[in-house]
Amino acid sequence: MFSNALIDQLRQDKNLYYLEQYPIITVYDDNFYVRNDYDVLSRGQRLYLINFFKLYGYQQKSGKLVTDGVNNIHFPKPKHTLALSAYKSDYRQTPGEHFYVVSPSTFAEVLFYEMLDKGSEWGMQQLKQLIDTCPYNIELTRDINYRTPIEDITKQTFKELSDYQENVVAEKFKFKKTL
Repeated sequence: MFSNALIDQLRQDKNLYYLEQYPIITVYDDNFYVRNDYDVLSRGQRLYLINFFKLYGYQQKSGKLVTDGVNNIHFPKPKHTLALSAYKSDYRQTPGEHFYVVSPSTFAEVLFYEMLDKGSEWGMQQLKQLIDTCPYNIELTRDINYRTPIEDITKQTFKELSDYQENVVAEKFKFKKTL
């Protein structure tokens, strides 16, 4: 588990999104997420996170692991890169000592799966909070979840989330640069 101080810093960082009930963290990419069919972190995203955690005593042990000796932050690299889901059920587990850095689209998938149990009102609120910090590829998320338990939800929410994200990007991210 992260310390309360680190959780506060994760929440305050304008480029990071974290909900403490999940062992996942995501980071803002750029405003061209719609054109990106790859659900992997960019070099800039990875470096941003590595440098962020170094401020709190973490060290990079490998290209896929940053640790403070207790908590391990994994940078999973999908075995596939084009138009396939990177979602894993581990991303919905209660946080322990292992955390995973995922793309905003994968974070959205976790929220969609949680929506099955927690309801659409809860889910839409969470997805909009994600968009407020880390816009994601809504179209890709819908398309890669064909014939999955969240297929219907991704279709039903597509227009509302797309409209919301379009407005957020126009107002909030218009001049924001990629990491």
